[in-house]
Amino acid sequence: MFFILILIFLPLSLNSQPLSFDLSSYEVTLKNNKKNNLTIFGYNKTKDLLVLKIVGPNQKVILQKKTKFLNMWTWKKSGEFSYPSLFHYYTNFKSDDIDFRVKKDLVDNIKLVGKDDDNLKKDLIEKKMTLGLFYVKNNSFKSIEKNNQDFFKIPIKLPYNSLAGKYEISMEVFKEKKLVSKKSKFFFVEKPGLNSFIYKFAHNFSFLYGLVSVIVAIALGVGAGFIFRK
Repeated sequence: MFFILILIFLPLSLNSQPLSFDLSSYEVTLKNNKKNNLTIFGYNKTKDLLVLKIVGPNQKVILQKKTKFLNMWTWKKSGEFSYPSLFHYYTNFKSDDIDFRVKKDLVDNIKLVGKDDDNLKKDLIEKKMTLGLFYVKNNSFKSIEKNNQDFFKIPIKLPYNSLAGKYEISMEVFKEKKLVSKKSKFFFVEKPGLNSFIYKFAHNFSFLYGLVSVIVAIALGVGAGFIFRK
């Protein structure tokens, strides 16, 4: 059974490479109240620090503050967050150095348009971690068999609130605190329903998606003007 798994999930040239990995599936369909599992199978001949990183599609959040205009309270845009919708880290062991690198990577990948505020970034990271969208797990590389520590697997559970779209999964190798190698692959997350349909339509038929968006915007504008005129 072990050799069958290796033939399925790892390339035939594996033994000539110090590091290689593959996914159990390149398409993951998220279902509520179901185990949305993905497994990474890999081969590592080195004893260096490994970090598996999963990055979801980017998303934006508008920051607003309450202001007074003509004796009326209104909301004014004060900034904008841009960050990966999902950020997972899995390491083969724990160290102070990698803890620092992970925290720095999280903070650096959160872009704040407007006045930068580390407290806002910290609050965002804590909130996403409680939702399972940001996640760090050390010592997560599990040996496939006891007599051979070179072959490993990493069980991954994607939360149901993950966005549909294209995800990047990368394996980074650190030697003496320096990044010496990185390999990346991509997989797709789907969710049954309207969100998945809109994502596919926008990416496969971008011109039509833009045209439909313009038509809908114009229709809503004309409709709103007609209603208020009445």
